[in-house]
Amino acid sequence: MLEFLKDLFYPEKKVCLACERRYDHSEIEGMCDRCLSRFSFINHFCSVCGREVIPATLIGDHPCPECQEKRPPYNFARSVFTYAGYPREVLLEFKYGHRPDLAKPFAHMLRLYYLEYFSDQDIDFIIPVPMHADRKSYRGYNQTERLAEELAKLLKIEYKDVLNRIKNSLPLYTLAKEDRKIELEGAFQLKINRDPELFADKNILVVDDIITTGTTASEISHFILDELKAKNVYFMTLSSVPVHVE
Repeated sequence: MLEFLKDLFYPEKKVCLACERRYDHSEIEGMCDRCLSRFSFINHFCSVCGREVIPATLIGDHPCPECQEKRPPYNFARSVFTYAGYPREVLLEFKYGHRPDLAKPFAHMLRLYYLEYFSDQDIDFIIPVPMHADRKSYRGYNQTERLAEELAKLLKIEYKDVLNRIKNSLPLYTLAKEDRKIELEGAFQLKINRDPELFADKNILVVDDIITTGTTASEISHFILDELKAKNVYFMTLSSVPVHVE
């Protein structure tokens, strides 16, 4: 009855998908300004992996120490916000709380960062990082697929869900960086009846929810470049774990 009365007297107000409060206007569709004010958007980042650099001594065209030591195979990556605090809580709801509807405001965030950093890269296809079938069945959906599909619609770029994750690896956050690489070896393949030549000499944007050490981004980029013969691979994620510089 309360919701009915709200709709009757305040039909113009929208509902924030993060806090469920009603709001009049926001820069991001589906999320109120109050929630947006609690997000730590990344401004000082590594020019390669896109992770926030702490302290902010490396900005602009400079790679972080990790990327200087070993440059990832993708051209560059960008992340919208730091994986901490309130943004982390909302992202975890999106991943584990059966909240695929949060893909909408998150995709609008990605769109803004795309226009800032990727609009001149002539992206041909947007593809999501795949999830193993067992894990997808358990969760009910792959949040990254929902995110990439929403973003592709906003940008009017062709969406391609073409990769399988054939290895149900251990949760990567439980593993050291080198163990993550071993765990992901041979984890990806092209789906049956997909033409690998479709991606030859194309510019591919891969979408994921989070970059921690960048192992997944590197392994899937190797596959797209080596097996599918793509011209360039770019990565875009909602969140990332900062790089701490001593």
